[in-house]
Amino acid sequence: MPNQPMFPNREGDQTLWFANILAKIAGYYAGLDISVARQAKLTLTLNWLIWTWQTYITARRSDGPAATAWRNNLATGTPDPAVSPLPPVPAALTPPAGTPYFGMLTWLFEEIARWKTAEGYSDTIGQDLGVIGPSASPHLNPPALTEDGVAQNSVSLGFILHEHDGVLIDSMRQGDAAFSPLSTDTNAPYVDNRAVKVPGQPEWRDYRACWWDNATPSMVFGPVLRVLVNG
Repeated sequence: MPNQPMFPNREGDQTLWFANILAKIAGYYAGLDISVARQAKLTLTLNWLIWTWQTYITARRSDGPAATAWRNNLATGTPDPAVSPLPPVPAALTPPAGTPYFGMLTWLFEEIARWKTAEGYSDTIGQDLGVIGPSASPHLNPPALTEDGVAQNSVSLGFILHEHDGVLIDSMRQGDAAFSPLSTDTNAPYVDNRAVKVPGQPEWRDYRACWWDNATPSMVFGPVLRVLVNG
């Protein structure tokens, strides 16, 4: 489990910590510069964390001893007509809406770090939300693109968003004088399907990217990636 001074040690207190943020954060959306997209992701994240801590783990822990006891009885138990021979059925659980993702708690810590850099943040807000104390620093290094696949007239570009909304990708093809914006993307990979300038002739393409948050590019670009594309 991540070690965060603001994050309670006891699981029961952790559930209350999630619930407190979920109950109060809507009142701070504007002051903490939480975009609509981040609001949706935050709600999804907190609902899944609360359900997992409070419902899923509790049910699974209850299922385990019952399943073990039935297995032992099946193996060596004394026959008893009054006891059903059928195994116990695991608890039926209804998860929250939406699709979870791995790294939810890590993302939440990074999101809280972003709140603390907002102009509207104050210690009063931090106390109310229970987030006073050091937290994970936001990922400030510019994004590094990776070549995830090259085909005829096609390049697949990979990237990791960390806690950012998306990336702005610039491109410069063989013969171009300078970089120019190619696309913004909020999900990897990005696929550049432009045909080569001269059919049948390979060309190199340079790519670079910067963070795209709240519909605004940082304009601080990561390293240039050069790819050779066949036409």
